[in-house]
Amino acid sequence: MHLTPPPPASGDDDGNGPSHDDHRSHPRNGPRDDIPPINIKIPDDISELAEDVAIYHAELRSRQRRELLSKIVPGLRRMPAGPADRPSARSRPVPGVIITVLLIIISALGAMVPLILTHPRPVTSNGPLPLASTTARPGTVGGLLPDLPLSATRGSRATTDLRPALIVLLPGSCDCARAVHEIVGQANEGIPVPTYLVTPGADNPLLNDLTRSPAAAGGLAVGYGDPDGSLARLVNADPQRPTLLLIAADGRLVQPPRGFAPGDRLEGWLSAVPLR
Repeated sequence: MHLTPPPPASGDDDGNGPSHDDHRSHPRNGPRDDIPPINIKIPDDISELAEDVAIYHAELRSRQRRELLSKIVPGLRRMPAGPADRPSARSRPVPGVIITVLLIIISALGAMVPLILTHPRPVTSNGPLPLASTTARPGTVGGLLPDLPLSATRGSRATTDLRPALIVLLPGSCDCARAVHEIVGQANEGIPVPTYLVTPGADNPLLNDLTRSPAAAGGLAVGYGDPDGSLARLVNADPQRPTLLLIAADGRLVQPPRGFAPGDRLEGWLSAVPLR
């Protein structure tokens, strides 16, 4: 067999070292042009990594909140935060704030449910109480008022419809503005008692002034006329000053009729009326 020997090596090559081309492509000394320089800074103190640690914990908390909200409200799971969405150490992510507020609202509503369920509901009235069944004489304590029509500018109303009520029977002509002002003021202290001014006659010109004037009722009472004066005669009303009738919600007269003079106090007298 005939073998062809390899070509002889050049003068600076012993046949074992790299060729001339190898020296150009892989220099033994000096930096390579195709590899960018790497700037690595090794911190001298662990505290220099505090900012990076804060960013990591903020991302971790944000991911935990998203996972919790996705369990509470299905369908709100977000995509994992990308590099542009990662929170910085100086600002909190807006989605994290919204999630926190939602969790606070849900917790508050959950805490209110037991209070709503255990709180007693107020008793609601289905309408006026029926008139009391009594054998007491009309116009006396425990008795009812007679069913008399009272006149007003917008129609008539029966006396038995005025309940609960403080009925103020006024004389036909008197200087009663101050007395009416004090009566209405005391009737509206605490729980108001509906107040009605009643004058004899179907159309008394003083009634409108006493009902609306700030020096009298000031709009806190309703005025009616008693065409025949029957109610004043029934209770033997005072001809010189107002006479008060206190009516319960079931129509009964709960106090004896009483006259009123300016300066009188009605707290104890009014407290006897059951408004419901």
